Formats: sequence, C-alpha cells, structure tokens
Amino acid sequence: MERQKIPILDIHTAAFLDMRGYAPCLTKQGTRVVFDFPNSQSVLRAISIYNENPEVPLLDYVSRLRKLRARMLAAR
Repeated sequence: MERQKIPILDIHTAAFLDMRGYAPCLTKQGTRVVFDFPNSQSVLRAISIYNENPEVPLLDYVSRLRKLRARMLAAR
C-alpha cells in the first residue's frame, strides 16, 4: 500500500516546501507535531532541491518558518 502523505519532522524543510507552494497538514503524534505533505513527484523533487542548498529569499523563508512554528505550537 502506497503512502498518501510524506511526513516531515524538520521545520526547516517544511518551511521550504511551504514556500514552494505545498501547504502542510499538521498532525500530532504523541508530543510531536508532524508536517504532512502530499506524496507526489513534485514534492519529492522540491525536497531534493532543498537538499542541494538553493538560494532563497531570506525574509520570505524566515516569515514562512515563523508562521509554521506558530501553527506547530498551537497544535501542541
């Protein structure tokens, strides 16, 4: 059975994916909050691009990171 979601625990990766237009669903697993993204080739490619250390607009990235952190803390 194929997974419907890609679970991401790293908030920095999740912020990058959010910047690329992939909005995460947040789910609580125990005391952790997991960022779930759709299981698609485009999301996997975006993760690969993140791992290649691309240049990104810093203020946009930090803004996404802050918003995700606030959503994560609210979900706890």
